[in-house]
Amino acid sequence: MTGPTGQQSTTRVRVGAGPGTEPYEVLVGRGVLADRDGLHRLIGPRARRVAILHPRALTDTADALRARAEGLGYETLALRVPDAEAAKTAAVAAHCWEALGRAGFTRTDVVIGVGGGATTDLAGFVAASWLRGVRWIAVPTTVLAMVDAAVGGKTGVNTAEGKNLVGAFHPPAGVLCDLAALDTLPEDDHVSGLAEIIKAGFIADPVILDLIEADPEGARTPSGTHLAELIVRSVRVKADVVSGDLRESGPREVLNYGHTLAHAIEKNERYTWRHGEAVAVGLVFAAELARLDGRLSADEVRRHREVLSSVGLPTGYRGDRWAALLDTMRLDKKTRGATLRFIVLDGTGRPAVLADPAPELLAAAHAAIALPHTGAAADPRPVLVLNGPNLGRLGSREPGIYGTTTYAGLVEECRTLGGELGLDVDVRQTDDEGQLVRWLHEAADREVPVVLNPAAFTHYSYAVRDAVAQRTAQLIEVHLSQPHAREPFRHHSVVSAVAGGTIAGLGFDSYRLALHAIAAG
Repeated sequence: MTGPTGQQSTTRVRVGAGPGTEPYEVLVGRGVLADRDGLHRLIGPRARRVAILHPRALTDTADALRARAEGLGYETLALRVPDAEAAKTAAVAAHCWEALGRAGFTRTDVVIGVGGGATTDLAGFVAASWLRGVRWIAVPTTVLAMVDAAVGGKTGVNTAEGKNLVGAFHPPAGVLCDLAALDTLPEDDHVSGLAEIIKAGFIADPVILDLIEADPEGARTPSGTHLAELIVRSVRVKADVVSGDLRESGPREVLNYGHTLAHAIEKNERYTWRHGEAVAVGLVFAAELARLDGRLSADEVRRHREVLSSVGLPTGYRGDRWAALLDTMRLDKKTRGATLRFIVLDGTGRPAVLADPAPELLAAAHAAIALPHTGAAADPRPVLVLNGPNLGRLGSREPGIYGTTTYAGLVEECRTLGGELGLDVDVRQTDDEGQLVRWLHEAADREVPVVLNPAAFTHYSYAVRDAVAQRTAQLIEVHLSQPHAREPFRHHSVVSAVAGGTIAGLGFDSYRLALHAIAAG
């Protein structure tokens, strides 16, 4: 990874073409984003416009990239999206589509995704779905995105029912992994990405495991001796697999090692766990499953635990959540019909499929990773915080009225306060009236309390009003602003008469007070 002058060089990893697609390259090294000629080649001569999707924290990186594109003669459009998994929603994708439409984006224009795996997943999905597919470039800025999410062409968004259930296979025109981006990455996010690197070691390249075992502390930092090699080796593993199976019809399935349980954990934890943390637990679960099935030795299972724990990743999960995890796994996109499928190992570097394992085998594997629940004596009480149209645009929408805190900030505040109050808070947002009605029905059927901000539906949606009237638990209507101090049409709420109470005009404190009321009720 170093050239003759001692400067770190750029490594190019080729990902092969599939039917109807072109091969592309993953570039790994320091300074790859500064290569104007390389950027020009990737965007291409036919494009006139470039849209750059990025979270708020990467505004400077996106602005620098935007300036380079404009210097090359392209029109640019910056689309700021929420942080992390909050970006991967149909509502955020729809916002991006609207912006592309207003900008006159054509089939020859290009989308660039700058950020972690959630941002590149979203950018790829927006590109795949706009005009049935436009070119896109991935600029991953985390370890996880560099070695996994940005390579391979799988794009998608999450739904309330699970992770990545809506998506498309749409390979990028290129992937630019600038290792300088990792210098400011928080350590927990850096460590989370190591789970995918370790996965690559177990399924295909044991040298990865040797390098980490030789210097686990170095793997945890951007200045580590082997980090660049670990990233390149992991990218090569994925590139080799993806090149032979673009659409996951066969061999590519091995990349799901550890992911069936991981996705269930993420959903169970309302996506508050980092992806790599969940994958780490999923890897140990899959190893235990293989051991119980007579495929893997106890020493190889022990190696899973030791390598993962040496870099600070978890290897166990709450034992009292097995029933919920099993239900979620049955909906996972890797399940076929009613048959659960797990990638397991017949030995390090020898992945295989275990289809429809016996229930007692699954339960025993889970028992091997189960941790005691050390929280409150009783499970947290579930609460739904439901938000109507345009609330996903908090932070950019009329900040003089709604403030500058983003929707992602609202989600985090509600979840954090909920945890302090002994509540399991699930925050959702939709611009669709029917979806909001369905969530209210779900709450009624489950007897779950609700904090509801109907937004514009407040004033005219009798469908939402009738759904609220069916509530079987406490429901508090909230508003950030004071409707009676605004336009006359906002003075009337069709919801208030059937809600348990209304809190308005206190900004985010409206939500906080509602959660306190539910906790006390």
